[in-house]
Amino acid sequence: MEKETVSQSDKEKFLATSALFLKEFEASFVDYFVCLCSSYDKAITKEESKKIALNIYQGLFKCDYDISELREDLFIRMHEDGIMIGFLINRSMFYLIENYISFTREHGIPLQVELLIGCLSHFINLIENEVTPKVCNSTAAFDISFSDDVMFSPTNNIIDAFHQMKEEKQNIVFLNLYKGVPISSEASIVEIEGENVTFRIDKLQEIAMKLDGQAFIVKNNYFNKHLKADIVYNNFQANTVILTNFIYLLNMPALQREFIRVHPDIVAKVFLHQFGNLQTSGRLYDLSMNGLGVVSNDNNGIFVGAKVLVEFELNSASVATEGDRRIEVQGEVINVIEYKDSYRYCMRIFPNREMSQKILHYITQREHEILEDLKNELKEYIV
Repeated sequence: MEKETVSQSDKEKFLATSALFLKEFEASFVDYFVCLCSSYDKAITKEESKKIALNIYQGLFKCDYDISELREDLFIRMHEDGIMIGFLINRSMFYLIENYISFTREHGIPLQVELLIGCLSHFINLIENEVTPKVCNSTAAFDISFSDDVMFSPTNNIIDAFHQMKEEKQNIVFLNLYKGVPISSEASIVEIEGENVTFRIDKLQEIAMKLDGQAFIVKNNYFNKHLKADIVYNNFQANTVILTNFIYLLNMPALQREFIRVHPDIVAKVFLHQFGNLQTSGRLYDLSMNGLGVVSNDNNGIFVGAKVLVEFELNSASVATEGDRRIEVQGEVINVIEYKDSYRYCMRIFPNREMSQKILHYITQREHEILEDLKNELKEYIV
C-alpha cells in the first residue's frame, strides 16, 4: 500500500511542535545507530557511523531534494549494501518512534505519531527511490506500515505468487552481476514443488547466476519488492535452475546504477593535492563514468572529502596508441573502507570531455571482454 505524499508544510508542523524532543533525542539516536553499526557491520568505524547517523537524523525532515542527495552518500559509505542500509534505517526509525511516544507522555506534549510516521515513511521512500531521474520511476517505495510490510511476509506468500504467475503464464526477470556488468533476462516458471521453484532460463543468465552464487529477481506486478534466492541445482543441458529460500530485498543497488561499473585490471596512482602531491599507489577496483574505486596497502593520509588527482593507464588491447592510454581525472574521496591489511578508496570523478570519451570507450570494450569471459565460463558446463 502506497503512502500519501508528506508535504514540507506537514514536516514543518511536526518540527514546530516537537522541537524539544528532536533536540534532546539526537544524541540517543546517534548512540543507538552507532551500536547497531558496530553489531552488524564491522567494516564501518565508530567515527564513520556517527557521521552517517547525524546525516540521517538531520536529514529526516529536510526537503525532498536534500534527502535524495543524502541517499547516494549513504550507499557509498555503506559499501552499496542496500540490505544493511534498509535494516539500520528501519530499526532506528522504530527506535525513534518508541522514544517519541514515551517523551510526549512524560512531558504532556500532544501526540502526533501519525504525522511522524508519515514523515519517516516519506524519508525512507526517498532514500530508496530517488537515485537519479532515470531510474527512480522503476523503484518502488518502502511501505513502513505496521500491518503488512512485505519485508515480514512469509515464504508461502511468495510461493503463492509464483503459482499465480505460472497459471497466468507470466515470466520473471533475473538480474546478476558478472565482474560489474549486469546480466538480465526473462525466465519462465516450469515447476513448483513445496518451496522449490524450477525456472527455464537463458544459458548466459544461468552461468552468471551460478558464478554469483545466488539468484536475484526484479520486482513486478506480483512482487512489489525484489527477491533473492538460493540455488538448489543447475541443469545447463535443460536450461533450467531450481531455486529456494526466497526472501524480499529492500532494494537492488545493481538496478540503481546510472552507469555500468566494470572491474578492470589496472594499477592506479592517486596523488593528494593537500600534501604536496604525496603519492599513494593501488589497484583500480572498479570504474564507471562518474566514479571509481582503488584498493591499496597504503593510506598516506587519505581521508573522506580529500580532493585528489587520479592517474592510470588503460590496458585494453583496443586502445591503439600509448598517448590514448593515459587517464587523468580530478576526484573526491567519498568513502575509505579499511580492511585487515588494505584500504579501499571510493571516489567521485569529474572527467573532462576528452577523458570521458576515453573512459566510455574503455568501459564499452571492457564490457565486451567480460561478456566473452562469461561465455567461455559457460563452455565448461555445456558438453
